[in-house]
Formats: sequence, structure tokens, C-alpha cells
Amino acid sequence: MNTVTYEEVLSLFKETDLRMQETDRQMRETGHQIEELGYRFRELERVTKEQSKQISGIGNKFGYFTEGLALPSMERILTEQFGMTTIMPRAR
Repeated sequence: MNTVTYEEVLSLFKETDLRMQETDRQMRETGHQIEELGYRFRELERVTKEQSKQISGIGNKFGYFTEGLALPSMERILTEQFGMTTIMPRAR
């Protein structure tokens, strides 16, 4: 049987304490990294929302533009082919 001395037990406790301190440090560091990722994610969401609004606005402008180009032809077709007397373009 192998006996463990008091000094060896103390040494093992010190080693365990050092490892626990290192684990605590790593956990704090991981916590900071998670906070940073959360901040970056929120910022990315904000930018994505803003860009989505901008793209939507461009799409709407393009739609109005193409409707404006097509309106004279459509008015002529609707009047001549279907006898319509009142034609209203899309209200803005």
C-alpha cells in the first residue's frame, strides 16, 4: 500500500486550486466573448433591418418608374380594347 504524505496532499490541493483559478479565468473570458457576440449580433440585426428598408424603397421606386413607363400604353389599350373611360394610376 502506498501512503500519501501530508505535503503531497497539500501539493495536490494547491494544484487543484490553481486549475480551478484557471478554469474561472477561462469562464470569465468566455462570458466576455459571449457578450461581445451578442453585441455584434444585435448590430448585425440593426444593419440588416436598415438595408432591408433601403432595398424595399428602391424596389418601390422602380415599380413606380416602370408603371409610369407602361401607363400611357395601358391607357390606350384599356380605352381602345375595353372601352374604359376612367383610368387611375396607382395612388401614392
